[in-house]
Amino acid sequence: MWFFKSKKRSSVVVIDIGSSSVAGAYVHYTDKELPIIYYTIRMPIVPGEGEDIQTAMLRTLTAMGTELIEKGAPALRRETGSGSVDSVLVSVSAPWQETKVRTQAIHPDKPFTFTSRMLSEVVSSSANLEAGRVSTGESVIATILNGYEIPNPIGKRATRAEVVILSSTLEASVIDEIRTRVRKWYHTHEITFVAFAPATYTVLRDLYPHEKDFLILDVSGEGTDLAFVKAGLLVDVGTLPKGIHQLLDATRGAERMTIDEESGNARVPSEQPGYISPDRNARFVIRTEAVKKEWLTGLTDLFKQFAQNHALPRTLFLLADPNARDYLRRSLDTDALHSLWLSDEPLSLISVLPEQFAPYVQARGNAEGDIFLAILTLYQAKQNGL
Repeated sequence: MWFFKSKKRSSVVVIDIGSSSVAGAYVHYTDKELPIIYYTIRMPIVPGEGEDIQTAMLRTLTAMGTELIEKGAPALRRETGSGSVDSVLVSVSAPWQETKVRTQAIHPDKPFTFTSRMLSEVVSSSANLEAGRVSTGESVIATILNGYEIPNPIGKRATRAEVVILSSTLEASVIDEIRTRVRKWYHTHEITFVAFAPATYTVLRDLYPHEKDFLILDVSGEGTDLAFVKAGLLVDVGTLPKGIHQLLDATRGAERMTIDEESGNARVPSEQPGYISPDRNARFVIRTEAVKKEWLTGLTDLFKQFAQNHALPRTLFLLADPNARDYLRRSLDTDALHSLWLSDEPLSLISVLPEQFAPYVQARGNAEGDIFLAILTLYQAKQNGL
Protein backbone atom coordinates (compact mmCIF):
# COMPACT_ATOMS: atom_id res chain seq x y z
CA MET A 1 0.00 0.00 0.00
CA TRP A 2 1.17 3.52 -0.77
CA PHE A 3 1.53 4.61 2.86
CA PHE A 4 4.07 1.87 3.66
CA LYS A 5 7.48 3.42 3.07
CA SER A 6 9.73 1.11 1.02
CA LYS A 7 13.32 0.44 1.98
CA LYS A 8 16.09 2.15 0.08
CA ARG A 9 18.20 -0.61 -1.47
CA SER A 10 21.30 -0.76 -3.61
CA SER A 11 23.89 -3.33 -4.60
CA VAL A 12 27.50 -2.27 -5.07
CA VAL A 13 30.69 -3.98 -6.16
CA VAL A 14 33.76 -2.86 -4.20
CA ILE A 15 37.19 -3.65 -5.64
CA ASP A 16 40.48 -3.38 -3.75
CA ILE A 17 43.62 -3.14 -5.90
CA GLY A 18 46.94 -3.37 -4.11
CA SER A 19 50.46 -4.32 -5.10
CA SER A 20 50.24 -7.80 -3.58
CA SER A 21 46.65 -8.80 -4.39
CA VAL A 22 43.34 -7.73 -5.88
CA ALA A 23 39.97 -8.38 -4.29
CA GLY A 24 36.30 -7.82 -4.96
CA ALA A 25 33.00 -8.10 -3.13
CA TYR A 26 29.27 -7.80 -3.72
CA VAL A 27 27.68 -5.61 -1.05
CA HIS A 28 23.98 -4.97 -0.48
CA TYR A 29 22.82 -1.80 1.30
CA THR A 30 19.47 -0.79 2.77
CA ASP A 31 18.55 2.09 5.03
CA LYS A 32 17.20 -0.34 7.64
CA GLU A 33 20.06 -2.84 8.09
CA LEU A 34 23.81 -3.08 8.30
CA PRO A 35 25.62 -3.46 4.96
CA ILE A 36 25.73 -7.13 3.94
CA ILE A 37 28.64 -8.63 1.99
CA TYR A 38 27.37 -11.68 0.06
CA TYR A 39 30.47 -12.66 -1.88
CA THR A 40 34.21 -11.99 -1.64
CA ILE A 41 37.24 -13.04 -3.60
CA ARG A 42 40.93 -12.15 -3.24
CA MET A 43 43.65 -13.22 -5.66
CA PRO A 44 47.40 -12.81 -5.08
CA ILE A 45 49.44 -10.96 -7.69
CA VAL A 46 52.24 -13.26 -8.81
CA PRO A 47 54.33 -11.70 -11.60
CA GLY A 48 55.59 -14.12 -14.21
CA GLU A 49 59.17 -14.18 -15.41
CA GLY A 50 59.99 -10.77 -16.88
CA GLU A 51 56.53 -9.39 -16.06
CA ASP A 52 56.31 -6.02 -14.31
CA ILE A 53 53.98 -5.46 -11.36
CA GLN A 54 51.47 -3.36 -13.34
CA THR A 55 51.03 -5.97 -16.07
CA ALA A 56 50.69 -8.69 -13.43
CA MET A 57 48.11 -6.64 -11.54
CA LEU A 58 45.95 -6.06 -14.62
CA ARG A 59 46.15 -9.74 -15.57
CA THR A 60 45.10 -10.77 -12.06
CA LEU A 61 42.33 -8.16 -12.05
CA THR A 62 40.92 -9.62 -15.27
CA ALA A 63 40.90 -13.12 -13.77
CA MET A 64 39.23 -11.83 -10.61
CA GLY A 65 36.58 -10.02 -12.64
CA THR A 66 35.67 -13.26 -14.38
CA GLU A 67 35.15 -14.91 -10.97
CA LEU A 68 33.02 -11.98 -9.81
CA ILE A 69 30.72 -12.31 -12.80
CA GLU A 70 30.52 -16.11 -12.92
CA LYS A 71 30.24 -16.80 -9.19
CA GLY A 72 29.58 -13.53 -7.38
CA ALA A 73 26.59 -12.31 -9.39
CA PRO A 74 24.67 -15.61 -8.95
CA ALA A 75 25.41 -15.48 -5.21
CA LEU A 76 23.98 -11.97 -5.02
CA ARG A 77 20.91 -13.03 -7.03
CA ARG A 78 20.20 -15.94 -4.68
CA GLU A 79 20.22 -13.63 -1.67
CA THR A 80 18.56 -10.47 -3.01
CA GLY A 81 16.61 -11.60 -6.07
CA SER A 82 18.82 -9.67 -8.49
CA GLY A 83 22.41 -10.06 -9.62
CA SER A 84 22.73 -6.56 -11.08
CA VAL A 85 24.62 -3.75 -9.37
CA ASP A 86 24.01 -0.02 -9.17
CA SER A 87 27.60 1.17 -8.91
CA VAL A 88 31.23 0.14 -8.54
CA LEU A 89 33.76 1.52 -6.05
CA VAL A 90 37.42 0.91 -6.91
CA SER A 91 40.21 1.50 -4.41
CA VAL A 92 43.76 1.73 -5.72
CA SER A 93 46.80 1.60 -3.44
CA ALA A 94 50.53 2.24 -3.89
CA PRO A 95 52.47 2.25 -6.13
CA TRP A 96 49.75 3.67 -8.41
CA GLN A 97 48.20 6.16 -6.00
CA GLU A 98 49.60 9.13 -4.13
CA THR A 99 47.96 11.01 -1.26
CA LYS A 100 49.05 14.40 0.05
CA VAL A 101 47.90 16.73 2.81
CA ARG A 102 48.59 20.42 2.35
CA THR A 103 47.62 23.60 4.18
CA GLN A 104 46.62 26.68 2.22
CA ALA A 105 46.72 29.96 4.12
CA ILE A 106 44.59 33.07 3.57
CA HIS A 107 46.10 36.31 4.89
CA PRO A 108 44.08 39.36 3.82
CA ASP A 109 45.07 42.82 4.96
CA LYS A 110 41.97 43.30 7.11
CA PRO A 111 39.23 41.21 8.79
CA PHE A 112 36.99 39.36 6.36
CA THR A 113 33.97 37.09 6.19
CA PHE A 114 34.77 33.53 5.13
CA THR A 115 32.61 32.53 2.13
CA SER A 116 31.96 29.35 0.15
CA ARG A 117 33.39 31.06 -2.94
CA MET A 118 36.59 31.78 -1.04
CA LEU A 119 36.82 28.13 -0.04
CA SER A 120 36.32 26.93 -3.62
CA GLU A 121 38.95 29.30 -4.94
CA VAL A 122 41.50 28.16 -2.37
CA VAL A 123 40.99 24.50 -3.25
CA SER A 124 41.10 25.00 -7.02
CA SER A 125 44.06 27.41 -7.01
CA SER A 126 46.23 25.17 -4.84
CA ALA A 127 45.78 22.03 -6.91
CA ASN A 128 48.90 21.05 -8.84
CA LEU A 129 48.26 17.96 -10.93
CA GLU A 130 51.32 16.27 -12.41
CA ALA A 131 51.31 15.09 -16.01
CA GLY A 132 50.06 11.53 -16.42
CA ARG A 133 48.02 11.56 -13.21
CA VAL A 134 44.31 12.06 -12.51
CA SER A 135 42.71 13.36 -9.36
CA THR A 136 40.33 11.24 -7.29
CA GLY A 137 39.18 14.32 -5.45
CA GLU A 138 40.20 17.33 -3.43
CA SER A 139 38.53 17.38 -0.02
CA VAL A 140 38.73 19.94 2.76
CA ILE A 141 39.36 18.11 6.00
CA ALA A 142 39.67 21.18 8.26
CA THR A 143 39.19 24.93 8.23
CA ILE A 144 41.06 26.93 10.85
CA LEU A 145 40.02 30.50 11.59
CA ASN A 146 42.22 32.65 13.84
CA GLY A 147 44.02 29.51 15.04
CA TYR A 148 40.88 27.48 15.90
CA GLU A 149 39.29 24.69 13.89
CA ILE A 150 35.78 25.74 12.84
CA PRO A 151 33.59 22.89 11.49
CA ASN A 152 31.19 25.32 9.72
CA PRO A 153 33.27 28.38 8.74
CA ILE A 154 30.96 29.90 6.12
CA GLY A 155 29.80 33.32 7.22
CA LYS A 156 32.27 33.57 10.11
CA ARG A 157 34.51 36.63 10.58
CA ALA A 158 38.28 36.16 10.76
CA THR A 159 41.60 37.90 10.35
CA ARG A 160 43.37 34.85 9.00
CA ALA A 161 42.34 31.41 7.77
CA GLU A 162 44.01 28.11 6.97
CA VAL A 163 42.41 25.38 4.88
CA VAL A 164 43.71 21.81 5.23
CA ILE A 165 43.21 19.92 1.96
CA LEU A 166 43.50 16.20 1.26
CA SER A 167 44.27 15.30 -2.35
CA SER A 168 44.70 11.93 -3.98
CA THR A 169 45.97 11.21 -7.47
CA LEU A 170 46.25 8.03 -9.51
CA GLU A 171 48.21 7.08 -12.61
CA ALA A 172 46.00 7.94 -15.58
CA SER A 173 47.07 4.96 -17.70
CA VAL A 174 46.27 2.52 -14.90
CA ILE A 175 42.86 4.08 -14.29
CA ASP A 176 41.99 3.82 -18.00
CA GLU A 177 42.93 0.12 -18.03
CA ILE A 178 40.89 -0.59 -14.90
CA ARG A 179 37.86 1.38 -16.08
CA THR A 180 37.85 -0.44 -19.43
CA ARG A 181 37.72 -3.82 -17.69
CA VAL A 182 35.04 -2.81 -15.17
CA ARG A 183 32.75 -1.45 -17.89
CA LYS A 184 32.96 -4.78 -19.71
CA TRP A 185 31.77 -6.56 -16.57
CA TYR A 186 28.97 -4.24 -15.41
CA HIS A 187 26.33 -2.20 -17.21
CA THR A 188 26.84 0.91 -15.13
CA HIS A 189 28.76 4.09 -15.74
CA GLU A 190 28.80 4.92 -12.04
CA ILE A 191 32.39 3.89 -11.36
CA THR A 192 34.13 5.75 -8.53
CA PHE A 193 37.84 5.62 -7.81
CA VAL A 194 39.28 6.30 -4.39
CA ALA A 195 42.75 6.06 -2.87
CA PHE A 196 42.85 3.57 -0.02
CA ALA A 197 44.60 5.92 2.46
CA PRO A 198 41.80 8.54 2.75
CA ALA A 199 39.14 5.81 2.77
CA THR A 200 40.90 4.09 5.67
CA TYR A 201 41.25 7.34 7.59
CA THR A 202 37.56 8.12 7.16
CA VAL A 203 36.43 4.70 8.39
CA LEU A 204 38.84 4.26 11.32
CA ARG A 205 38.05 7.75 12.61
CA ASP A 206 34.38 6.80 12.80
CA LEU A 207 34.98 3.30 14.21
CA TYR A 208 37.21 4.58 17.01
CA PRO A 209 35.69 7.94 18.01
CA HIS A 210 37.49 7.85 21.38
CA GLU A 211 40.87 7.80 19.58
CA LYS A 212 41.54 11.39 18.58
CA ASP A 213 45.27 11.01 17.90
CA PHE A 214 46.62 7.97 16.07
CA LEU A 215 48.82 6.64 13.29
CA ILE A 216 47.76 4.30 10.48
CA LEU A 217 50.43 1.98 9.09
CA ASP A 218 49.35 0.18 5.92
CA VAL A 219 52.00 -2.30 4.76
CA SER A 220 51.20 -3.65 1.30
CA GLY A 221 53.22 -5.77 -1.07
CA GLU A 222 55.34 -3.08 -2.72
CA GLY A 223 54.97 -0.11 -0.40
CA THR A 224 54.21 1.22 3.06
CA ASP A 225 51.80 4.09 3.75
CA LEU A 226 51.77 6.04 7.01
CA ALA A 227 49.00 8.47 8.01
CA PHE A 228 48.97 10.79 11.01
CA VAL A 229 45.63 11.76 12.59
CA LYS A 230 45.64 14.59 15.14
CA ALA A 231 42.50 15.67 17.01
CA GLY A 232 40.46 13.61 14.55
CA LEU A 233 42.00 15.30 11.49
CA LEU A 234 44.35 13.80 8.93
CA VAL A 235 47.34 16.13 9.18
CA ASP A 236 50.09 14.27 7.34
CA VAL A 237 50.79 11.25 5.13
CA GLY A 238 53.95 9.55 3.94
CA THR A 239 54.98 6.63 1.75
CA LEU A 240 57.91 4.21 1.65
CA PRO A 241 58.76 2.42 -1.61
CA LYS A 242 59.27 -0.88 0.24
CA GLY A 243 56.66 -3.25 1.60
CA ILE A 244 56.22 -6.77 2.85
CA HIS A 245 57.40 -8.29 -0.46
CA GLN A 246 60.92 -6.97 0.01
CA LEU A 247 61.02 -8.14 3.64
CA LEU A 248 59.75 -11.63 2.86
CA ASP A 249 61.79 -11.98 -0.35
CA ALA A 250 64.95 -11.28 1.62
CA THR A 251 63.99 -14.02 4.06
CA ARG A 252 63.25 -16.53 1.33
CA GLY A 253 66.39 -15.57 -0.60
CA ALA A 254 68.57 -15.96 2.46
CA GLU A 255 67.08 -19.37 3.19
CA ARG A 256 68.09 -20.55 -0.28
CA MET A 257 71.54 -18.98 -0.21
CA THR A 258 74.79 -20.78 0.59
CA ILE A 259 78.29 -19.40 0.24
CA ASP A 260 81.23 -20.87 -1.64
CA GLU A 261 84.09 -21.05 0.89
CA GLU A 262 86.82 -20.33 -1.67
CA SER A 263 85.23 -17.63 -3.84
CA GLY A 264 82.81 -16.17 -1.34
CA ASN A 265 80.06 -16.17 -4.00
CA ALA A 266 76.49 -17.19 -3.27
CA ARG A 267 75.36 -20.64 -4.41
CA VAL A 268 71.89 -22.11 -4.73
CA PRO A 269 71.67 -25.51 -2.96
CA SER A 270 69.75 -27.06 -5.86
CA GLU A 271 72.76 -26.31 -8.07
CA GLN A 272 75.25 -27.68 -5.55
CA PRO A 273 73.70 -30.86 -4.08
CA GLY A 274 75.01 -31.75 -0.68
CA TYR A 275 76.78 -28.43 -0.18
CA ILE A 276 76.26 -26.87 3.28
CA SER A 277 77.95 -23.65 4.27
CA PRO A 278 79.05 -23.61 7.91
CA ASP A 279 78.19 -19.93 8.17
CA ARG A 280 74.87 -20.14 6.34
CA ASN A 281 72.82 -19.30 9.44
CA ALA A 282 74.98 -16.26 10.21
CA ARG A 283 74.68 -14.91 6.68
CA PHE A 284 70.95 -15.61 6.72
CA VAL A 285 70.56 -13.41 9.78
CA ILE A 286 72.78 -10.67 8.34
CA ARG A 287 70.84 -10.46 5.07
CA THR A 288 67.35 -10.47 6.60
CA GLU A 289 68.32 -8.01 9.30
CA ALA A 290 69.85 -5.65 6.74
CA VAL A 291 66.63 -5.47 4.72
CA LYS A 292 64.50 -5.07 7.82
CA LYS A 293 66.82 -2.34 9.13
CA GLU A 294 66.54 -0.43 5.85
CA TRP A 295 62.72 -0.56 6.04
CA LEU A 296 62.71 0.50 9.69
CA THR A 297 65.12 3.35 8.97
CA GLY A 298 62.77 4.72 6.31
CA LEU A 299 59.82 4.34 8.67
CA THR A 300 61.72 6.07 11.48
CA ASP A 301 62.52 8.99 9.16
CA LEU A 302 58.80 9.37 8.40
CA PHE A 303 58.01 9.41 12.12
CA LYS A 304 60.68 12.08 12.64
CA GLN A 305 59.18 14.23 9.88
CA PHE A 306 55.77 14.02 11.54
CA ALA A 307 57.29 14.80 14.96
CA GLN A 308 58.71 18.11 13.69
CA ASN A 309 55.22 19.63 13.79
CA HIS A 310 53.27 17.49 16.28
CA ALA A 311 53.87 15.18 19.21
CA LEU A 312 53.56 11.60 17.99
CA PRO A 313 50.41 9.77 19.15
CA ARG A 314 50.81 6.56 21.15
CA THR A 315 48.23 4.54 19.18
CA LEU A 316 49.15 2.88 15.88
CA PHE A 317 46.68 0.91 13.75
CA LEU A 318 48.41 -1.77 11.64
CA LEU A 319 46.85 -2.92 8.38
CA ALA A 320 48.51 -5.90 6.73
CA ASP A 321 47.75 -9.28 5.24
CA PRO A 322 47.19 -12.05 7.83
CA ASN A 323 50.44 -13.86 6.98
CA ALA A 324 52.49 -10.73 7.69
CA ARG A 325 50.89 -9.23 10.82
CA ASP A 326 52.90 -11.07 13.48
CA TYR A 327 56.19 -10.56 11.63
CA LEU A 328 55.51 -6.83 11.33
CA ARG A 329 54.54 -6.48 14.99
CA ARG A 330 57.83 -8.08 16.03
CA SER A 331 59.77 -5.91 13.59
CA LEU A 332 58.20 -2.72 14.96
CA ASP A 333 59.20 -3.55 18.53
CA THR A 334 62.61 -1.82 18.37
CA ASP A 335 64.49 0.61 20.57
CA ALA A 336 64.94 2.99 17.63
CA LEU A 337 61.18 3.47 17.28
CA HIS A 338 60.55 3.51 21.04
CA SER A 339 63.04 6.35 21.48
CA LEU A 340 60.97 8.67 19.26
CA TRP A 341 58.30 8.88 21.96
CA LEU A 342 60.79 9.82 24.70
CA SER A 343 58.94 7.60 27.13
CA ASP A 344 59.13 4.11 28.57
CA GLU A 345 55.40 3.67 28.07
CA PRO A 346 54.83 1.04 25.34
CA LEU A 347 53.30 2.00 22.03
CA SER A 348 49.70 0.82 21.66
CA LEU A 349 49.93 -1.26 18.47
CA ILE A 350 46.49 -2.40 17.28
CA SER A 351 46.25 -4.93 14.45
CA VAL A 352 43.08 -4.24 12.47
CA LEU A 353 41.25 -7.59 12.22
CA PRO A 354 38.09 -8.72 10.37
CA GLU A 355 36.19 -9.41 13.61
CA GLN A 356 36.49 -5.76 14.60
CA PHE A 357 34.09 -4.92 11.77
CA ALA A 358 31.44 -7.46 12.81
CA PRO A 359 29.24 -4.89 14.62
CA TYR A 360 29.13 -2.73 11.47
CA VAL A 361 29.26 -5.08 8.47
CA GLN A 362 27.59 -8.47 8.00
CA ALA A 363 29.21 -11.25 5.98
CA ARG A 364 26.92 -13.97 4.65
CA GLY A 365 26.85 -16.66 2.01
CA ASN A 366 30.13 -16.85 0.10
CA ALA A 367 31.75 -13.92 1.92
CA GLU A 368 34.86 -14.17 4.09
CA GLY A 369 36.21 -11.65 6.56
CA ASP A 370 38.51 -9.18 4.78
CA ILE A 371 39.54 -5.94 6.49
CA PHE A 372 40.25 -4.06 3.26
CA LEU A 373 36.89 -4.94 1.70
CA ALA A 374 35.13 -4.15 5.00
CA ILE A 375 36.74 -0.70 5.05
CA LEU A 376 35.58 -0.01 1.49
CA THR A 377 32.08 -1.26 2.37
CA LEU A 378 31.81 1.22 5.25
CA TYR A 379 33.35 4.03 3.20
CA GLN A 380 30.70 3.51 0.51
CA ALA A 381 27.96 3.50 3.15
CA LYS A 382 29.21 6.82 4.51
CA GLN A 383 29.34 8.35 1.03
CA ASN A 384 25.71 7.29 0.52
CA GLY A 385 24.65 8.68 3.89
CA LEU A 386 23.75 5.25 5.28
